[in-house]
Amino acid sequence: MDDTTAGGRTDRPSAVRSGTGKLSRFADLAGVRLYHDNAFAVTGLAVTARGRAVRQHRQRLEARLAVRDHLPPDPDSPLAGWRRREEVRAAFEEFQDPRRRLVDELLWRWGEPGPGCGCPASVHEEHDDAVRLHAMVLEAEAGRITTAPDARDTLWRGAAAGWGPLLERPELRHHLAHRIGELDDPRLGGLTADDFLTELPGLLVSPFRDLAADPGFRPRLAGVCASWAQYAAFADPFAALFEETVEETVQEITDGLRTANAKKEAGLFGDAERILRREVLPAFDRIGELRAFVPDWRYEDVSHVVAVGVGNLAVAMLGHHQYTPPTREQKETVVDLAEKAYEIAPEAHVRAFKENWDVIYEWSTGYGLPAPARPFPWKKVGIGAGVVACVVSVAGYFFGPAVAIGLLVALLYMATAG
Repeated sequence: MDDTTAGGRTDRPSAVRSGTGKLSRFADLAGVRLYHDNAFAVTGLAVTARGRAVRQHRQRLEARLAVRDHLPPDPDSPLAGWRRREEVRAAFEEFQDPRRRLVDELLWRWGEPGPGCGCPASVHEEHDDAVRLHAMVLEAEAGRITTAPDARDTLWRGAAAGWGPLLERPELRHHLAHRIGELDDPRLGGLTADDFLTELPGLLVSPFRDLAADPGFRPRLAGVCASWAQYAAFADPFAALFEETVEETVQEITDGLRTANAKKEAGLFGDAERILRREVLPAFDRIGELRAFVPDWRYEDVSHVVAVGVGNLAVAMLGHHQYTPPTREQKETVVDLAEKAYEIAPEAHVRAFKENWDVIYEWSTGYGLPAPARPFPWKKVGIGAGVVACVVSVAGYFFGPAVAIGLLVALLYMATAG
């Protein structure tokens, strides 16, 4: 082995032990801790350290850790926080396999070009600036350093402007090829610089998947991501990253709608409404925050499904209240759900629902409620609003209001069936 042998327990699996792929280190580092878990960041070693230098440095740290459980942060590092004994020992294990070590090298400070590197000093400077800004903003988003949201957005733009152009520079490929040759390890046989660089953009944007689940970050997500997506190197990784997130969220919406529908069918309208408001609608909002990265057809499909689910609950509640007089709160809930369905429904379906607006208007104003602010989009299956209004009016004239309301509800069920 090139460096130290394993020592101590780790709190995460190692591909060295499990044999889970030549470049599994990319998957291990993916997420908001991609710099925080970097082996060079944890140990304080220079990226060129090898063999004896690694062993001696480890011995010094082990001596310090024998009398204390943590190491203080490196004052020259963009990262904050003390390092636990287990973290330090786990980090030294990464030096066993050069395939894993090289991934960490890509994500830490290179310093001045060494003998035989051949890189212009500007390449190392650009790389180290990109690492510093990216690491700092991830520390800030994690709350380990304190910065205002505007300052964090500036750091995000700076990191994107550093990494985006750098990934297009041939000097980056030449540097990595030089390091593969310098390490000269049989385990690197068959691997090229491109094998590493192909995976790097996906790793760099991987924190956004975790951040997209953070309610505090979500309002800023689209703007921050836009500053990265403008660079060609990140186009495909972003598409893949948010496709997975969207599919998981769609499944959450589907499960919520199924549960809400079961509650509705059981007559538990309050429970159904709570599920829609606490689970389905917040999940739909999360997809809206990723709108720039979701295909139009996909977003419209999801919008339609959610609108139908919300609208159907309003219809069911209206049907229930033909026998049970509604309270004012219940009346307002029906109207609010109706308006929410309209707000969500894609334009193509809004036109199909709109014909029944007059019926809903009559019902809401008949109970002393103000008219909803927007037309209500019931799904149309061929029953026009004018026809419905006419029939209901005649029924009311000849048979009284109770029969008219019952007929109204029956027609609404027909108009919204399915």
